[in-house]
Amino acid sequence: MNKNELRQQQKKALKAVPADQRKRAEEALYQQLWQSALWQASQSVALTLSLPFELNTEPLIRAAWQAGKRVLVPKITDGEMHFVTITTGSVFDPGVMGIAEPSSQDYQDPAGIDLAIIPGLAFTKTGERLGFGAGYYDRFLSTFQGHSVALALPEQVLTELPMEPHDQLVEAIIF
Repeated sequence: MNKNELRQQQKKALKAVPADQRKRAEEALYQQLWQSALWQASQSVALTLSLPFELNTEPLIRAAWQAGKRVLVPKITDGEMHFVTITTGSVFDPGVMGIAEPSSQDYQDPAGIDLAIIPGLAFTKTGERLGFGAGYYDRFLSTFQGHSVALALPEQVLTELPMEPHDQLVEAIIF
């Protein structure tokens, strides 16, 4: 199966997860992340504003703020992914791929990000990742010096993924 077919399969699988089952699985993943040394040591956390079928990142954002962490989310401008710090007062606009993005163009240096929570449609236990196909996170991970982690629902954990030379691994997978 090629990557595009696998992406479509994974989107269908994620959309089919019953809400109560998804909520239980997400809560377990949040707890594992919050107890991890990576989360505990981080002062800044980058993550996406999730789509409805993805793992809900809103609780992660709230927990980061409550822990005094700086929260950054991506903004795509001219085909490049930049990160912007958000607060409870941030204003958002519709962005690329239907994902909300901050209105601000106050781009932050990725070198200041301690922990990046990496989105994806599928992962292997060894850190392989199937993204959405635009390559934003592969380009980001290729130079990122902080820690990267992905939270994977059971439907997202596969034994193998089609990988290409430009595909980047995620440092840790919580599943």
